[in-house]
Amino acid sequence: MIEIKAPVTLVLIIVNIIISLITLRNKDKYFYEFAEWPYRIVYDRRIHQIITSAFLHADFYHLFFNMYALYTFGSILENRFIYNFGELDGSLYFAAIYFISLVIGSLLTVFFNFKNPNYVAVGASGAVSGIIFSFIIFYPKSTVGFFFIPMPAYVFAFLYIAISIYGMKRNLGNIGHEAHIGGALGGILSTFLFIDGSFKLFLSYFK
Repeated sequence: MIEIKAPVTLVLIIVNIIISLITLRNKDKYFYEFAEWPYRIVYDRRIHQIITSAFLHADFYHLFFNMYALYTFGSILENRFIYNFGELDGSLYFAAIYFISLVIGSLLTVFFNFKNPNYVAVGASGAVSGIIFSFIIFYPKSTVGFFFIPMPAYVFAFLYIAISIYGMKRNLGNIGHEAHIGGALGGILSTFLFIDGSFKLFLSYFK
């Protein structure tokens, strides 16, 4: 049996669950202070919300789906990094990709919504999107389910970005499409930056 090592993934899941469960008991109080309000970030300098908002979730379903995706893709990705670079460096690379994706996802949300004083966003979706797209770089032809339809991961990536762009332009649903796009870009760019040879490896799958 292959042992999966993914300590940062597990810590992030535990921290997200604990913080979300605490804050869901008094959403008005905690969301006002720690959720991402682009208007307040720009005009009131509530910079901390760029980070803190990623550890809050709107409800249990929101929390479950983000943590399920983080465990599904993150555990495999972090384990790969640990195998290739050692336990410390592998986990540090994984953590760097996670938080860079989080920040870029949040910043893109701020960029598109800072003029709207009523816009508010929570959730780890940006960071998780980065982990998913980093995973796709290494496993582009693995099978991923999209609304229960199996497809290659690289096809899923194109659909994910296309739907996110469409959703952002049409303002569809109560979904942070900007965070999804920014997080995905953060995951791709940070992986290519930190993991030597990752770009060539990705291209090699399509030769």
